[in-house]
Amino acid sequence: MKDEKESDKFEYDTKNTYKILDLLKQNIRGLTITEIADKLLLNRHTVTKILEKLLIEKRVNYDEKGAAKIFYYVGEGKFVGKIDQGKHDTLWIDVFKPYYSEEEELIRINQTKHDNLTRSSSKYRSVGAIAIKKKSVVNLIRLLRDVAKNDLGLDI
Repeated sequence: MKDEKESDKFEYDTKNTYKILDLLKQNIRGLTITEIADKLLLNRHTVTKILEKLLIEKRVNYDEKGAAKIFYYVGEGKFVGKIDQGKHDTLWIDVFKPYYSEEEELIRINQTKHDNLTRSSSKYRSVGAIAIKKKSVVNLIRLLRDVAKNDLGLDI
């Protein structure tokens, strides 16, 4: 884990990012932004910005409980590649290994778009994501191949 922490995996506040991830790994039920900030003695806005980026990367997720968002760690993903669909539209593909052993491995596809109205440092926001369980990947590939041949006229 030490090698990972010293890598350039993140373009932003790496030290605090790993503190947040480590804290969420220890708290299975999840934590609010305020709880994370209090436990790590960080500014609430710093925690919010880091969590926004971690959400885009699909490394954390949240559940809404009333007005509060409860953030939790979801597991590790291995980046596979990206597909640019236009100037401001990108698909990100990774293989996801859930944090809890009883869950199945997935292929995740996350779509991000550039948002000119966003004031945060990251102008990209997630607009959709799908997760395909390992056992369903073959069926997805068959379906995409058939659509490519029959509906799009591609020779695959």
